[in-house]
Amino acid sequence: HDELRSMGFEINKYDPCVANAMINGSQATICWYVDDNKISHKDPKVVDNVISTIKTKFGKMSQTWGNTHNFLGMDITFKKNKIKILVWRF
Repeated sequence: HDELRSMGFEINKYDPCVANAMINGSQATICWYVDDNKISHKDPKVVDNVISTIKTKFGKMSQTWGNTHNFLGMDITFKKNKIKILVWRF
């Protein structure tokens, strides 16, 4: 948490695996669980900068870009003001 706080993020008081920061006038959000992370902001350059900072502190990590992502066993698709979530059941 200290690393995120040093980047200007505040930990969500209801979910300690979510942090938010206002960057360039818009909210940036980081969600994580163990080694699975999701970072969002309306400006892709802000996401790049956050990822670069995290990489310098924690090392290399894989990334996906675009409208469809897998996070915690869910396929999440963002499309024109809608979010579609497909949950995989094992």
